[in-house]
Amino acid sequence: MKFLIVNPWIYDSAAYDFWLKPMGLLYISAMLKKQGHQVQFIDNLDRHTKGIEKYKKPKDKYYGTGKFYTKTVEKPKIINFIDRKFKKYGMPEELFEEKLKSIGRIDGIITGITLTYWYYGGKKTVEKIREFYPDTPLFLGGIYANLYPDHSRKTFNDLNTHIINGNGVQSLNQVLKYYNTEMINDYDWFEEILLDYSEYKKISYAVILSSIGCPYKCTYCSTPNMWRFKYKSLDKIRQELGMILKNHPNIKNIVFFDDAFLLRPDLEDMLFMLKDFNVNYHLPNGIHAHRINQKLSDLLKEAGFKIIKLGYETSNPDMQKKTGNKVTNLDLMNAVKCFKQSGFDMKNIGAYIISNLPGQKINELYEAIDFCLDLGINPNINEYTPIPGTKDYLELIEKNILPKNTDPLLLNNTYIPYWWEKGISKQELEKVKLYLKQKKKAIENERI
Repeated sequence: MKFLIVNPWIYDSAAYDFWLKPMGLLYISAMLKKQGHQVQFIDNLDRHTKGIEKYKKPKDKYYGTGKFYTKTVEKPKIINFIDRKFKKYGMPEELFEEKLKSIGRIDGIITGITLTYWYYGGKKTVEKIREFYPDTPLFLGGIYANLYPDHSRKTFNDLNTHIINGNGVQSLNQVLKYYNTEMINDYDWFEEILLDYSEYKKISYAVILSSIGCPYKCTYCSTPNMWRFKYKSLDKIRQELGMILKNHPNIKNIVFFDDAFLLRPDLEDMLFMLKDFNVNYHLPNGIHAHRINQKLSDLLKEAGFKIIKLGYETSNPDMQKKTGNKVTNLDLMNAVKCFKQSGFDMKNIGAYIISNLPGQKINELYEAIDFCLDLGINPNINEYTPIPGTKDYLELIEKNILPKNTDPLLLNNTYIPYWWEKGISKQELEKVKLYLKQKKKAIENERI
């Protein structure tokens, strides 16, 4: 059978290719091929896709990251009150149409949506697909479909879309069952399947996973609800990296998108192994600071790791305990001390701070910023998003702090400060961001 897999556009007020690759769809592609099916792949977020030069010359920036092609579009009515431009990020519509025209006959279409508030981009993508394939079975999965099954069915009902729940083999078997074709045996897909980047003709980085899931149960995070923590064997990681770099020898940046990269028991062996590949490695997902010691820090440096983000979230000790007890201020201090001793470029070391956590006070943000800057690392402010199924979300609903049926678009972390009266206001957050900008500029001026 012949399948078309499509990674949808992003519709938002802000988006950047900070190593974004549709890992779930790439795994689905590889599993379908393993079953003997044909797959064609269109990634609307591929900045180097064939034909893009007619619209914008692709340009890589920091370690392969870069800006998407964008177009300002009309806002959905529900966010008309938001004083921000609304844009479509990704492949120009005309180019997407050209690619759809070239596909020919197919038996099924698969797409997926990750961030829940990006569903609007998924809908617009499916609408465009339906102009060319009005009757072909179309399946939608991903984090959005899992966390918002009812909303998904309602939103995509008029587009004759099958909503797929679950992940890995479980989700794909729902597609195969529809066709009464051979289903996948219950093998360990994460261990056996190697990420399939064969559809990318030019690529400046690759994203991989050495593990999935996380044993911690942070109150704001949905990962433990979706995945059981497990890690890929070293042999398979070596095989996967070798295959990717053989097929794409120009790749110089490998990005690990693990949620718990440091928690595997054979971590030191893996870091020794990674030294065999002459590439830069990056950890953008917020590693666990309490796991860092001098030996691990040295091994990370020797292996070639460059950008490392630490999961800090808040400087308030009570809030640290309440949200999951995964980090303390002392943990962050010790980790940074180790990185400095190892000789890391400290401009590449950052710590995530979550703004608008339930119950958070505005002064906590200023304290967290000062703490990070005093340590010599970059604070990265991430606005909080309530995610269905998490402890925080359930408490917000139970206490009537958040309306139960709030549209996911309104829960976009950029938009929440515009309307959520129980949180930190847009004006207060703008002051925090200005404070951070001015402090960083003052530090840079001192270095001159």
